[in-house]
Amino acid sequence: MNPLREDLHALAEQAPTVDLAAQAVRGARRRRATRLTVAIAAATCLIAGGGTVLLQQLRPEPPVVLTPPETTVSPLPAEGVGPIEQAYRQDCYTATCAKRAWRLVTRDGATYELTAASGTGPLEVTADGRRLAYYSSKQRTIVVRDLASGRTWKSPLKQPAEDFSGSGEHTLRLSPSGLRFIVSSWGGRREPNKLVDVEQGTVSDLPRGWWPVSVSDGSGPVVLAKPYDEASQVWVLGHDPITIPDFTYDYSALAPDGRTLARLGQTFDPNRRPMVQRDGSIVVFDAVQGGRETRIPISGIPEELHPSSLGSWLNSTEVTVVAIPESSRGPVPVVYAIDVRTGKTRELFALHDYGTTSVPGLVH
Repeated sequence: MNPLREDLHALAEQAPTVDLAAQAVRGARRRRATRLTVAIAAATCLIAGGGTVLLQQLRPEPPVVLTPPETTVSPLPAEGVGPIEQAYRQDCYTATCAKRAWRLVTRDGATYELTAASGTGPLEVTADGRRLAYYSSKQRTIVVRDLASGRTWKSPLKQPAEDFSGSGEHTLRLSPSGLRFIVSSWGGRREPNKLVDVEQGTVSDLPRGWWPVSVSDGSGPVVLAKPYDEASQVWVLGHDPITIPDFTYDYSALAPDGRTLARLGQTFDPNRRPMVQRDGSIVVFDAVQGGRETRIPISGIPEELHPSSLGSWLNSTEVTVVAIPESSRGPVPVVYAIDVRTGKTRELFALHDYGTTSVPGLVH
């Protein structure tokens, strides 16, 4: 899999591991030692020339400690919050911040902190930004919250924190209303793959090994995918799976017509590393019947960014995409809308942080 957080973490991992505080202390000690050496050398020269020098006691300098600036934001209000543009957890590489809180940035620029959510669990926002779903370790379940009214719904599926602990992958895929979702985990002690309907109070098991792509409200379509060595299967439940000629997880949500999916195009070359590389195109296909595909080159994204993950459909022809830089020294990631008929893009907004990021409606 190649979810967004892996892409963004990969950027952070490319940076050299540097202890800035220790480096500053070593630098201060080197400067102090240099000054001492110069003072002694000067005194020796003056004494040799017959002069008299008073060597003053050199007082040790206090150690230099660099402390990252503390930033605080207000807790998420109980109600009256506008649509969310993005959510993130700041980068942190020590054990003390294993449960750092999620921060939510609204479309009008306000930032809040969700102090009630466990840092170990998944958090997602509906595609319209109006509802939030997250794992509550206190209630041991997924909670869905309407940001404007403050109304909450609790999932009928009780889950221990172990479902979201360790180095495993956790996915929470929301329907447009957020009241129907898929929660999945891989690589941990338990590996749930459940379809949950909060309004109906039902929980259904999904086949193991199938990754959630999209889920609709009510009794609408559920889309799963499973990659193989050089191909993948896409399965709209209730129909037969179809095979596509790419090993990929880079799908969009299901289009408003209930059958169209998009994926990021790629090429396969066994003589290159990595062998699979995105080719800068978007591929549109019928997820129900398969068959003919339409491949369109993507245009309008700067050269220093490349498409990384697709998301929800803004209308019948535009789908969202996150573009990320090739290196950690590049620009910040940006969310665009792609017209699947022409490949032309328009910029929506830049991402706030290189840490763990959640964009409403993103498939990652």
